[in-house]
Amino acid sequence: MKKLLLLSLISGTLISTSTNAQGPATKQQPAIQQPTAEQQATMLKEAKEKQAPMLVEKAGLTTAQAERVIEINFEIRQGAATALQGLNDADRTAKLAELKAAKEKKYNEIPLTAEQIKAVYAAYEDMGKNMQKKQGN
Repeated sequence: MKKLLLLSLISGTLISTSTNAQGPATKQQPAIQQPTAEQQATMLKEAKEKQAPMLVEKAGLTTAQAERVIEINFEIRQGAATALQGLNDADRTAKLAELKAAKEKKYNEIPLTAEQIKAVYAAYEDMGKNMQKKQGN
């Protein structure tokens, strides 16, 4: 009887050890596919068509300035998509601050005044609120 109890204890230990050693099955997230150059050009063109009139009207930019702002935002977003992938929260926060500073620097190179930059941010914030209202309906 003692032998049977000892053997069942040993076999139970071996089975549970080998099961736990494998760990839980995890699914790897598929890598994000980068859009092709043609797709990027199409997305940028559509963004310019939709956002440029809004920036001209609400931020008081010229059409050329508005298009450059849209190009800068597009570049930053495309870079952020790959740069932020796989970062922990602290690194992500630092990288976002770095990207925001780069965007501000590029805005100043257009050149945009501080008031125009604030107006651009306000226009995009307003656009985001309007999009949320449309999705909520």
